[in-house]
Amino acid sequence: MTTFSGPIWLRYIPANIRRRIEGRTNLHSIIHNTGWLLADKALRLGMGLLVGAWVARYLGPSQFGELAYVMAFVAFFQTISLLGLDGIAIRDIAREKNASPAILGTVLWLRLTTGFICWFVAVAGMAMFRPGDTHTLILTAIISGSLIFQAADTIDLWFQSQTQSKLTVFSKTISYIIASGLKVWLIVVKAPLILFAAVSLAELALSAIALMVAYRQFPAPFRWAWDVVWAKKLLRESWPYILSSLAIIVYMRIDQIMLREMIGVRELGVFSAALPLSSTWYFIPMMISQSIGPTVARKKISDPVGYERSITQLFSLMWWTMLPLSVGIALFSQPIVALLYGSAYKASAHVLAIHVFANIPVALGIAQGIWIINEQKNILSLSKTVIGAISNVLLNLFLIPKYGALGAASATVIAQLISAVLSNIFLAPAIFKKQIVSISGWRN
Repeated sequence: MTTFSGPIWLRYIPANIRRRIEGRTNLHSIIHNTGWLLADKALRLGMGLLVGAWVARYLGPSQFGELAYVMAFVAFFQTISLLGLDGIAIRDIAREKNASPAILGTVLWLRLTTGFICWFVAVAGMAMFRPGDTHTLILTAIISGSLIFQAADTIDLWFQSQTQSKLTVFSKTISYIIASGLKVWLIVVKAPLILFAAVSLAELALSAIALMVAYRQFPAPFRWAWDVVWAKKLLRESWPYILSSLAIIVYMRIDQIMLREMIGVRELGVFSAALPLSSTWYFIPMMISQSIGPTVARKKISDPVGYERSITQLFSLMWWTMLPLSVGIALFSQPIVALLYGSAYKASAHVLAIHVFANIPVALGIAQGIWIINEQKNILSLSKTVIGAISNVLLNLFLIPKYGALGAASATVIAQLISAVLSNIFLAPAIFKKQIVSISGWRN
């Protein structure tokens, strides 16, 4: 009888694939880590769509649009409070393990401080932006509380660097299930809109607590510490990523703000109902990048040829994961929307059929992000996303008055394509070539 060594899941895959990956412990770790992330996102996809659709049905397009408006507004500050440090911190931990205490401790304190500041600015900004709208101001004050609690996601940076994402999955899944249960209960008792906002904040608070508990199960072999030198180093490199992330939020969220101001809250509700069905899939390229990122960073130093090959293969993987998915959802958009949202959101099906194709350029952009971080071309990242943001605003100004929610969806897809792919014609021709060539399939 032959003894089998390796992870348990390896026993249950086809023999020809198993032979190719046996003994490749680094690859096993990536697959295992990706599997946990996939399981988490699959649960969120299923539960999120069902509960989210139920909430949308209960609130109706107008109230649902009001909630979406506040969340879009707060999203700008969430981006600032994260400080664009995720990719940089993971890369530096992978390269300089001895510096991990200073990196993690510094990131945590920077995010906590920025979170408090952003909460205050978000509330003050809404008071100035919509004077006299007390209801919207209260919703903003509640939802923007998440800016403080998300500093706990710094713990996830440690787990990611050690390919231990299952601990993050456990933590966030528990809080997500509890929050989803609370939303269902609020629907049953016919609760007002403000309590749904409170549940969104409670989910982030529970997630922060769960992450701290998980950290006790897999603690770092050192004590985190604030370090001024690392703070300056991280912020010096991260500021273009902060601006870049803001630009991304502009062309991901500005359409919701502009729809509310140019057309009305009901049209925003119709548009926002389609977003979870199309943008939920962004987790796939993000999950792949999180799992592969540390390995690519090490290849950059030890295997330059393998590094270049892995970037091309990553683009190919993104194409052939997101293209069939987008086409399939577009073809079945009408029955999907009818089943989940009902007749009040009938127009959302057409929005979904267009908006879902943003998945393709988004995936290609995320893949290029790994290359940008390892090449330390942060200004390139900023340039590309600023181009995308400007494109989206201009396209929205032209398309929303004529086509409403359909115009906003079209603007998003075109702006994503310009930012992630077409801008590379001038800014990074070698990457543009990889993006185009890689569509023909996987290359060794």
